[in-house]
Amino acid sequence: MRVLVIGGTADGRKLAAELHYLGFDVTYSIAGIVRKATVPCQSISGGFTQFGGLAQYLTDNHITHVIDATHPFAQTMSNTIARVTKQLSVIAIRFHRKPWQKTDRDHWVEVDDWASLIKKVAKHRSLFITAGQVSQTVIDALSSQAEQVLLRTAMPAKITLPANVTWLKAIGPFHVEDEKQLLNTYHIDAIISKNSGGDATYAKIEAAALAHIPVYQFKRPNLQALTYQFDDAASCIAMLQSSLTSSKSAETPNIRVNEPHNEI
Repeated sequence: MRVLVIGGTADGRKLAAELHYLGFDVTYSIAGIVRKATVPCQSISGGFTQFGGLAQYLTDNHITHVIDATHPFAQTMSNTIARVTKQLSVIAIRFHRKPWQKTDRDHWVEVDDWASLIKKVAKHRSLFITAGQVSQTVIDALSSQAEQVLLRTAMPAKITLPANVTWLKAIGPFHVEDEKQLLNTYHIDAIISKNSGGDATYAKIEAAALAHIPVYQFKRPNLQALTYQFDDAASCIAMLQSSLTSSKSAETPNIRVNEPHNEI
């Protein structure tokens, strides 16, 4: 039994480490966009193109179980995992944390794409974009409408920033008081976010609610379904332990013991 955890979140990294300590033969894969993974198990970075694609990697390394622990908005990778594992009859598990739930204090405007969002935020003067990397087209459109834009990402922006755009590099977890101060300093009147879930970046949602600021929240994309889908690590581990027990039982020969008999 060989397990491949395809990561992209702290949850996935922690799951890979826990599986390793439990004795599983596990490899952790990370695209390598943000930073190198620090895990006790074997790891690879840079994606699967270097190995001839995901299907080739699974075949060459005799992978029996794949865990999709990518970011909830990594639609292309998640759908690739679903397609390839089905094609190869490899057991696949999706481990995505629960999305944030809107409370009575929140003022969310849910959006599906950038085109509709750009129209909706035209009335705002100071935007805080905290939704990962954005395209040149998007930042140009938003900066032309607003007086100022604050863009926060984990890695340097891969675009040319207009004069009224300020870039901040930061990696969570973030804290409510710090987020409140950020909103005040830049006079933010709207936040652009993705409903990624988890605790690391939820502070901005709390800060927005306290400041009565709207959050334009991207809804999660629709992903191809997998047979096993969990939102907690314990369920993933339990499923794998069950599979491991079953595989060991199948490998145990069914020995027939002859009853003793008396010679006549």
